[in-house]
Amino acid sequence: MSSGPLTEAEIRTFVAAWYQALDFHVPFEDIYLLLATEGLSVKFPDGDIHDKASFKLWYDRVTNLFFDENHYVQTVDMDIQGEEATLDVVVGWQASWWEPPAAKSKRTSMDATQRWTVRRSSRNNYGLEIVSYNATVKPFNYAPGFARL
Repeated sequence: MSSGPLTEAEIRTFVAAWYQALDFHVPFEDIYLLLATEGLSVKFPDGDIHDKASFKLWYDRVTNLFFDENHYVQTVDMDIQGEEATLDVVVGWQASWWEPPAAKSKRTSMDATQRWTVRRSSRNNYGLEIVSYNATVKPFNYAPGFARL
């Protein structure tokens, strides 16, 4: 694990790893290593998460609901303060889901503006962890003609 001030390169690598983990529905124990175990604050449109149990409930639900997911990082603005940073992330997200007994699945395509706080960590190979993650900084910007959540 690195020590000292965070760098833009390691932050960008970590952000990409987070979204790749979501896209590939990695095992829960693997993605949980990217989150802080103390002081965690995650805000999603469907609720807030502050611990392992609530993150597991959310993760199990979304990985069993959404498929063909793709996250595209558009911008990451960083305010690095030593071993912690505040990030403003704009990510494009596309995903499909099926609601029985519908004949077809639905597809969404949107841009989401998020604000993260990350800090140094020894919990994973990236040397960073998410302390706070707000997916509701701005309303989702849906592409015309796609389903809305």
